Amino acid sequence: MDIEQYDIILVDDSPEVAELTRLALGTRKLADNMTWFADAELAEEFFFQGGYADRKDLHPYLILLDLNLPLMSGHDFLKIIKSNAATSHIPVVMFSSSDDQRDIDHSYELGANGYVVKCTDPKEFMGTVADTGVYWLNRNRPARGGEGPQPGRLATGQ
Repeated sequence: MDIEQYDIILVDDSPEVAELTRLALGTRKLADNMTWFADAELAEEFFFQGGYADRKDLHPYLILLDLNLPLMSGHDFLKIIKSNAATSHIPVVMFSSSDDQRDIDHSYELGANGYVVKCTDPKEFMGTVADTGVYWLNRNRPARGGEGPQPGRLATGQ
């Protein structure tokens, strides 16, 4: 089965957040291969039932993960991603409206690589997303197996 490369995975139940995120990443030409899941169950299915976790050369550069999701929480999904040897190296940045220190601390305890608080102002929100994307896709050097696209040189996708 041929599995497409996704460089950014957004797991957030808000279509508005998904659209603003896509626009923000697009302004910096970082959204060529972003995909969005409205809940953690769909994301879990994508990674573990579709064989994506087994593809060493096709892991995303970043998962942006909302904390407060329906059914399975962001913390629960983070625990699954970080406890699986095939996906534990993928950077996960919690992307939440919560600035509660307990949520932040617990995220890091579970293996989050970062925690970004969502802004309510759309312009500030888009700037925060763009800055986050620039760091994780252009500055950070992820652990990757095989020959995938290099950060800063994203292939054209969806």
